[in-house]
Amino acid sequence: MLANQDYVSDSSGSESVIASYEREIRQAQAIGIDGFALNAGGWLREPRYIRRASEMFEAAYRLHGNFKLMFSADMCCSNNAADVEDMVRRFANSSRYSEIYYKKSGRFVLTTFAGSKYGPGYWQQLRNDLEHGSHPSEQPAPNALAYVSGVPSSAPMPIYLVPAFFWGGELPRTKDIDAGLAEYKPIIDGAFYWGIAGVPLLGHTPDQIPSSEAYSNLLHRAGKLYMAPICLQFWGANAGRYYEYSGYSGLRAMWMDAIEVSHPEWVEIITWNDFVEGTYVSPIDDPARYAKANDLGSSVAPPSTLHIFHTHSGATSLLAFFIEWYKTGVQPAIKNDQVYWAYRTQLAPESDGDAQRMKAYGPLANRIYVTANLTAPAVLRVSFGKTSRLVTLPAGSTDLEVPEIAEGIPSFELTRGASLLAHASGEDPILEHGPYPDLYYSTGFLHD
Repeated sequence: MLANQDYVSDSSGSESVIASYEREIRQAQAIGIDGFALNAGGWLREPRYIRRASEMFEAAYRLHGNFKLMFSADMCCSNNAADVEDMVRRFANSSRYSEIYYKKSGRFVLTTFAGSKYGPGYWQQLRNDLEHGSHPSEQPAPNALAYVSGVPSSAPMPIYLVPAFFWGGELPRTKDIDAGLAEYKPIIDGAFYWGIAGVPLLGHTPDQIPSSEAYSNLLHRAGKLYMAPICLQFWGANAGRYYEYSGYSGLRAMWMDAIEVSHPEWVEIITWNDFVEGTYVSPIDDPARYAKANDLGSSVAPPSTLHIFHTHSGATSLLAFFIEWYKTGVQPAIKNDQVYWAYRTQLAPESDGDAQRMKAYGPLANRIYVTANLTAPAVLRVSFGKTSRLVTLPAGSTDLEVPEIAEGIPSFELTRGASLLAHASGEDPILEHGPYPDLYYSTGFLHD
């Protein structure tokens, strides 16, 4: 999200910002991510978006890799057609950055967050403007890097439009998607289902997997591309609702549906740097530090919650396994023993009236969630001080839950026979439940 800064602030200067974006791109590439969808909630009236986009494109340019960028026009707030057209033109028509902008079949990809409220005519006109060079852009962006600071070229460009339009809401049924697609079929090339507000494989509402499969069936039947969502968990620190993904089980369910059932051409992992929504998969060292520094800061995340953001390095590492599986269609061979954990750092409230400030969906419980990728059976010891619990793990890739047995920082030891294969400790202690329950996972991993 271009509204947020992660590793450095704007006051550090463009060179530092570019270096921080290079760091993020390298982290993403290391686990198999091919590009970023740059969410832009503002543009011409909020020039920081243009500046940061130029710094991100410059970072990708300097790395000389095959990492791609595209825009996700956020239609929630201040953007209009002129904003969206300018953001695409400014980079797709740039001699420096055109090759970095993601293309499908030679056409520049544009996705969105929402936007169906504007109607088919709006999006048909926007597409026509970009493809025919009409309604040319007229505004410079002097705060952006010099390469794109002038008035962008309005030369015609082919567009590949894949919006996320919320047909039927967050958990649409087949008839809802069918009705939306009927309206937009001549205009769009595909669609993205923003399916994070659910509990994967819950078996009833709010399970988003049936909605993803309905999207896939209808889009593919119509000859359109489908982009599916992948998510670690979903909770906003002040959003009033929480969806329990049971550690990595929900993440696995979404990947396996994509791999085995819905077969989307693309997947988008939601999100990277919007820490207050709990969906991030970044291995950053101190999310609370960056949440304070970004543009949203404590206006979105209440100050009392800033200490509860945690690194998601375990999710970062595990994603590489599923990304390879999705890309190849074959389960990756497990060559090394790896154990990933996720846990909440405050115990669940003892009763519904015990300071619970949000509606929770799914099996919320005091657990340590473990996902193990093992070459052979092994034993995992989960300890809190002198108290421990042993769990026998099979070979292969499995998920299980370990009841929390005490407060404190959990430690993990993996053994096979008399051999200690690996050991590590969690990053954060588990505490008694407090006035604002911590529903963000602390994640980590160990490997031999």
